[in-house]
Amino acid sequence: MSTEFVAKKVLTELVKKSGLNYTSDNILTIFHNRDGKYSSKRLATLLAQLFKPFPNGGKYVEMYASANSKESYPALIMVLNLFANDVKTARAEKAAAATAIAVQQEQPVKSDTSGAVHTASSEPIHKRVSLFESPPLSSTRIIPDQVTPENVQEIKEKLVQATSNAASNRLSSSSSLPPGSIIATHHHHHNYPSLSRPAGFEFSHRKAPIVSWNFNYDDLYPLQSKANVAAIPVASQEPIVLKEVLYCLIGIKGTLITPRKSSTTIDPDGSLAVEFQLSNQLTESCRDMVVEVLPLAANYSAVQSFIESASIPEGGVVLQALRSVLKTIMTDYYLSIAQLDDLRCRRGLSMQRLIQFLKPVFPTMEELAATVTEIRRNNCRGGQVLSLLHDRITAKSGTNHAQKVLVHLIESAAVPFMEMLELWIDRGVINDPQQEFFIDHSSMELTENELVDYWEKQYTIRNEKVPCFLAKHADIILRTGKYLNVVRVCGGADFQPGNANGGTDSLHSSTTVARTTPNKGTTAGKRLQYKHFDQSYIDEIEEAYNFASSSLLNLIMNKYDLMGRLLSVKRYFLLQQGDFITEFMDAVEEDLRKNVDTLHPIRLANLLDVTLGLSSAKYDEYHDDLKTMLLPYGIVTQISKIVNNEDAFVDTLSDTSQLKGIECFTFTYKAQWPVSIVLNLWTISKYQMIFRQLFYLKYVERILCRVWIANNETRQFAPNPAKLYRSAFTLRQKMLIAIQSFESYMMIEVIEPNWHIFYQNMKQVKNIDDVMNYHQDFLDQCLKNCMLTEPDLLKPIINLCQHMH
Repeated sequence: MSTEFVAKKVLTELVKKSGLNYTSDNILTIFHNRDGKYSSKRLATLLAQLFKPFPNGGKYVEMYASANSKESYPALIMVLNLFANDVKTARAEKAAAATAIAVQQEQPVKSDTSGAVHTASSEPIHKRVSLFESPPLSSTRIIPDQVTPENVQEIKEKLVQATSNAASNRLSSSSSLPPGSIIATHHHHHNYPSLSRPAGFEFSHRKAPIVSWNFNYDDLYPLQSKANVAAIPVASQEPIVLKEVLYCLIGIKGTLITPRKSSTTIDPDGSLAVEFQLSNQLTESCRDMVVEVLPLAANYSAVQSFIESASIPEGGVVLQALRSVLKTIMTDYYLSIAQLDDLRCRRGLSMQRLIQFLKPVFPTMEELAATVTEIRRNNCRGGQVLSLLHDRITAKSGTNHAQKVLVHLIESAAVPFMEMLELWIDRGVINDPQQEFFIDHSSMELTENELVDYWEKQYTIRNEKVPCFLAKHADIILRTGKYLNVVRVCGGADFQPGNANGGTDSLHSSTTVARTTPNKGTTAGKRLQYKHFDQSYIDEIEEAYNFASSSLLNLIMNKYDLMGRLLSVKRYFLLQQGDFITEFMDAVEEDLRKNVDTLHPIRLANLLDVTLGLSSAKYDEYHDDLKTMLLPYGIVTQISKIVNNEDAFVDTLSDTSQLKGIECFTFTYKAQWPVSIVLNLWTISKYQMIFRQLFYLKYVERILCRVWIANNETRQFAPNPAKLYRSAFTLRQKMLIAIQSFESYMMIEVIEPNWHIFYQNMKQVKNIDDVMNYHQDFLDQCLKNCMLTEPDLLKPIINLCQHMH
C-alpha cells in the first residue's frame, strides 16, 4: 500500500473527527501549494485544526514544521504516515494487553480423587503467576492433561534425579549448551558476492519494536522459570517441542529453541544474522528434526526483518508496494501455522507430519529471503527493485514454483511505478516525491539564455533507475511525456481538459491532455499494468507516444504555423527577399564601414524597422520577430565555437578595436515557445553563419560594382592612357565574377536543393523530433557544402574578401 494512499485514508478520518468543511482532496490540493498561495504558517494552522481532537496532536504539527524545509506536500504525507503507524502500534499494544487480561481471568476446572472441584483461583499465588501472568507465546509450559497415569512413576524418578542437581538443572538453559549446539541457519543458504552500497537511501538499522512478528533478542522476563523437558518422558516431550517449533516459525522466542544474533555472520545492511541454540535437553532424534525445520524460521526472520526495515517513507512507493505484498504472503503463512497449531492442540500433529506439511513452504520462503536479502544488500529502490526481480525471474526460468512467487512479487511491486509511468505518458506530469522514477525533471525557467538547453535538459533519463523491461522503450517514454508537457503548457484548443481522478487534481494545470481513441473514448481510465508474461503495456506506451507526437506536431505545424516561420527565416537569413536586402544595405552601409565599438545598436534596429516597412517584407506576418545583432567576434571565431561545440551565443571578452561593423553584424530571430523548440538559439546561430557569409559577399559585390561605375570615367581617356588601366579593370572584373560565382554557388547549388529536400521531408514527418532532425540535416548540409565548417577553407575566402574590400 503506497504512502500516499495511506495518507489520504488517514486524512479522511481526521477530517471527519475534526469537523472541518474541507474534503481530503481539497486539503491535499492546498498542501501541494503550486502557486505559493498559502504561507507555511497558514498550512501549519490548518494541520493543527486537523489534529485538534487528539491529545498529542501538537507533536505531529511540530514534526511537520521541522520537516517542511521546502515542500509542504511531502512533509504532510510523512506526518500522516507516522500518525497511522503510531495508531496501529497503539492498537496492537492495547489488543495484546486485553489478551493477557483475558488469559488471567480464565479459571480452568480441575477435579481431584475426592470429587472436589478446584479452580485456578484456589491455587497459590506463585503458581498462578508462573502459569498465566507470563506472555502465553513467550515460553513453553507443561500442560497437565499431557501427563498420563502410565508414566507417573517415570516422572517421579526423573524428578528425583533432577532435584539432586539443585538449581543448575532446575534452571537449565541454552547458556550451558555444549559446543556444537548453536545452529546457524541464516547464512547457510545465501552466499552472495559483496557489492558496493550506493549512496543515498539505506535500509533502517533501528531496533525492532517489542510488538513485532520477529525475534526479540532481549530477555524481557529474566525471572521466568524455564521448562525442564529432561524430566518429562520421551513420549510426552514431542508436544512441548512442537509448540516451541511453531512459535519459532512465527518469530517468538522460546526456551528450548533460542534465537540469537550471530557474532560472525553480518547481513549486508549491517545487521546481524540469526542463529539458533538448541537446548541440550532435547533427544538426538528430536534435535535432528528441529534442525531440519529451522531454516524456514531463519528465512522467515529475514523476510520479516525486511518488512520492518522497509517501512520508512524514504524507501519509495515501489518498496512500500513490495512490503505490502510480502505482508499479504506472511498473513497466509501465519494462517498455515495457526492451522498446524490447531492440529497440534487436537493431538493430530507430530514432528514428522509437521515437516511433511511444511515442505511446500520451504522453497517459497527461501526464495523470498534470498530476494529481500539481495535488495537490502544493494539498497535497491524504485526501478532497481523491479530490475532485480526481473533478473531473478529470468534466472529461475527452470523452477516453476520460484518463478511464480517472483512474478507475483514484481507484478504487485510494479503497480505504483506503472501509475507514475501512466501519469507521465498520459499527462506529461511527474509525481515522484521520493526520486525513484527514471525521468528526471530539472527546474528551468523559459528564458532566452536557457531556450537552447530547455528541450534537451529539462527532462532527462536516469539510466540507473530504468527497469530492465523498459530499457528499450525509455527513449520514447521520455519523448512522450516531453511532447505532452509542451501541449499541456501551450494549452492546445483541440485537446481535452480533464483529470484521471475525476476531481480536483493539484498535480495538473488547468489544461491537461487525455488520449482518445475511436470507439473507445478516453483511454486515461484504462490503467497501465505490468504483466510479466503479457507485454500489452508496451502497446499502451507506443499508443501514447503516437498520440503525443501527433498532438505536438499538429499544435506546432497548424496553430503556431512552423512552416510559415521557417519560410520567414529563409527570406531574411538566406537572402531570399531581394528588394529587402538591397534597401537594407543601402540604409546601413555607411554605418557598417565604421568600427564596431562606435556603432549604436538602436540605430541599426530603427533602420531595420524602416526598411521592413518600405519593402515587400512588410507583408510577412512574422517580420516583427527579426532583430539586429552585433557580435563581438568575426565569422571565423563563431564557426570555431560551433565546430568545437562551445557556447556561441554568449558574449565573450575579446578585442573588438580592429573589427568593422560589417564583420560583426548579423540578424537574430525571436521565436516564441513552442516554435523555439525548432528555432532555438543553436539553430539560429547556424542560420547566422550562412547569413554573415552571404551578407559579406553581397557587401563586397556592391563595392566592386561601385568601382565598375567609377571606372566608366576612363572611357573619356585616349586609347593609349586607357591601356594603363586595362590590367586593373581585368583584375576588378575577375574579383567580381569570383564573388558572384561563390554567392551563386551558395544560394543556387547548395541552399535551394537542400531546402527542396527538407520541404519534401516535412510533408511526411510524424513527430517533432523528425522535424528537428530534418531541419538540422538541412542546416548541416548547407554549412558543410558552403565550406563554413572548415576553418582552413573559410579563412582564405574571408581574407580574399577583406583584400577586395
